[in-house]
Amino acid sequence: MLDLARHDKSRRSITFEATDRFDFGSMEYHRLFSRARASAFQHPDWLAAFYRHLTPAHGAEPLVVTGRDADGELCLVVPLVRLAAPDGSSRIEYAFLDVTDYACPVIADGTWLEPETAQRFREVIGPHHGLTIGPVHRDHVHQWRTLLGAEPLSLDFGAHAVDYGFPYAEWRRSNLGTLHAATLDRKARRLADKGGLSLELVQSEEVRSVMVAARDFRAGRFRGDPLQTTHGLEFYIDVATTGVRSGLSRTYRLTSASATVALVFGLIDGGCFRYILLACNYPLYGNLSPGRVALDRVMTAWMIDGGTSFDFTIGDEPFKAAFGCSRSSMHEFRL
Repeated sequence: MLDLARHDKSRRSITFEATDRFDFGSMEYHRLFSRARASAFQHPDWLAAFYRHLTPAHGAEPLVVTGRDADGELCLVVPLVRLAAPDGSSRIEYAFLDVTDYACPVIADGTWLEPETAQRFREVIGPHHGLTIGPVHRDHVHQWRTLLGAEPLSLDFGAHAVDYGFPYAEWRRSNLGTLHAATLDRKARRLADKGGLSLELVQSEEVRSVMVAARDFRAGRFRGDPLQTTHGLEFYIDVATTGVRSGLSRTYRLTSASATVALVFGLIDGGCFRYILLACNYPLYGNLSPGRVALDRVMTAWMIDGGTSFDFTIGDEPFKAAFGCSRSSMHEFRL
């Protein structure tokens, strides 16, 4: 065990440990998450499902670093995985495995990380042939820089998000541009003419069938799509189902004449909706931009429910610019 001094009057110490067994559903992790400036990708439901479905399928070993104060209170968690190489060596990565958009340490507000933290962190994770932390949003770079004692590399893609303005209808026209807004409205009317147009929230008992439909709609469209694997499908079903109860996630279904037009799945992060998956019924509605219409409708629904921003997450796809997004840089740490 390794001690880390907290920068306060009592100079209370923090003890680092590394384990391959950690209960992300525990009350102590829920308390820590509520006190930390982490993202929805570090939510208990997300990480519990991640280690349950994805690590075994990838042949990865869980490696979770914890930090506790002198009273045993959990102050820090870093979710990692250890991956074996053919030569018997191992490398360590953040709990990413092609699904986590924002890698972030979970550190309770007020926790002081000393200059010696980086060396002690490296020691506690043990021997390895490389440590990769990413993708890291620019908002989380400082935490990682302090924890790792290293400078990040810039990745060749960004993250894209937009903050809502009010009144929303005027902001929407300004944000989308008059032509784009009119085009989306016209295509929505054409979808409605086919038998009405309705956006609904998917309930937990419907999640499995909806995710299976999403997998089928997306088949062959995205290289390396996790949803096309059995473990990826079960992971998203798990997060979407538990997320209905905990408030972590929402799955929206856009329908016309009782047929599915598009499905949108994302995570709730305070006032921000973080869009993760989009699946569209292109055989029936491909000429009516079902994805863009669905995203526009979800953005409006999220605003009505009190949302303040919409995050299109990572990737520089051109359609994100059409929704008025601002780009944030993404980074990676390698040791």
